[in-house]
Amino acid sequence: MKLRNLTNVKKGDRVRLIYMNDPYSDPGEGATGTVDCIDDIGTIHVIWDSGSRLGLIPGVDRWVMIENSSENEKQGERP
Repeated sequence: MKLRNLTNVKKGDRVRLIYMNDPYSDPGEGATGTVDCIDDIGTIHVIWDSGSRLGLIPGVDRWVMIENSSENEKQGERP
């Protein structure tokens, strides 16, 4: 897996959670969801498949962005 510059993340991209620094709202390792929007400070707001909505914080949380092909995954973390 290669590191990806998350300025390329866009609405509709699919992500899989690796780690979230939130003991109260963490949807769990391996949770998947769809990017809803990216706000002005760079938080990536996700609609998780479980139905919850929670943002990923670049540089704090870790996830994998899932491309159209299940063989093509790239590690997501903003430098």
